[in-house]
Amino acid sequence: MIENNTKALLLCVGDEVLLGKTINTNASFLADTLGKIGIDVSKVVTVGDNKLDIRNEVLAFKDSSFDILITTGGLGPTHDDFTKETVFETLGIELILREEGVTLLNKYFPNGYAECNLKQAYFPKNSILLANDNGTSMGCIYDYQDKKIIVLVGPPSELKPMVNNYLVPHLKKNYSNNKLVKEYILMGTCESEVEELCHDLFHKYHNVSINPYFTIGNIRYEIVGLKEHIDEFNKASLEFENILSSYIVSNDIDVNIEDLVYEELKRLNYHISFSESCTGGMLASMMINCSGASNVLDESFVTYSNESKIKLLKVKKETILDNDVVSKEVVMEMAKGLFDLTQANVCVATSGYAGPTGGSEKVACGCVWTCILINGNNYNCY
Repeated sequence: MIENNTKALLLCVGDEVLLGKTINTNASFLADTLGKIGIDVSKVVTVGDNKLDIRNEVLAFKDSSFDILITTGGLGPTHDDFTKETVFETLGIELILREEGVTLLNKYFPNGYAECNLKQAYFPKNSILLANDNGTSMGCIYDYQDKKIIVLVGPPSELKPMVNNYLVPHLKKNYSNNKLVKEYILMGTCESEVEELCHDLFHKYHNVSINPYFTIGNIRYEIVGLKEHIDEFNKASLEFENILSSYIVSNDIDVNIEDLVYEELKRLNYHISFSESCTGGMLASMMINCSGASNVLDESFVTYSNESKIKLLKVKKETILDNDVVSKEVVMEMAKGLFDLTQANVCVATSGYAGPTGGSEKVACGCVWTCILINGNNYNCY
């Protein structure tokens, strides 16, 4: 674990987060985002909408070795939104009506707003306000003694742009970043295989950390070092890239896989079509999520039943009976039938027993076959 000297305590406020009704994605986002600029979120605390609990955490922070306190949630107009008021009241700091907050309310509510909304415009006099491009509550940064208090909104759709567009640029100016980070998305392999391939590399550089972060459908790897060991960091990164070059699909872990597929299809001036059985249209749905999807996708089919495969894709009944509907032979015929229908450059066919029950005498539950047919003659089956 490569650490910096700047330590942050993250205080997440809200009954919905504490009780598990809302998944706390803010914590992972902030830890990841701040870590890249040299600020380590060393502790995450979650409390409900309880003034005493918030107060106790603020007092504990005041006497701690943490440099920054970041709160999320509790900045709205309702009676149970009191994070900002409780934090600064605990520290003996007065809140005053700030014109920037009033301006935001007038912009958001051009026809007027309820009086309770006005509480969102109160902040400490000398605080730096953080704009909210998607809501009515601003955030703020306040210098308290030798520490910083950062108060952020709760909804992720408001918090993420507030952090990326306003908080991060401010922190970059005020804190030196000694950390070096490279990130990768890998596909077509698994952690155990990477562990075998990179076993020697993982133990070769003592001042570099190489760690996996599993997500559905791909593996994320992060290489972390410090600037005083930049030579080791660069050597480790280069070796990692050389060893896993056939599996690395992106150096941007925030990108969606479907966006990468879209960009490659567009570059090649290719069109794609799907014949989906067990995936039930989800692959086509992912592509349609891409802006400009109509540039690469004209048509797609859900052929869930055996009959639909036979009728639409001309899969032979004998092929299903001889090999099972979940088989390499069937998905190859599905892909060929799809090409005959669409003439798409890339034809993708899927068939599987997704579970939790099912399967057959020949194929176990959980087995999935995929065929990718390129330009009508290049079959790739998995």
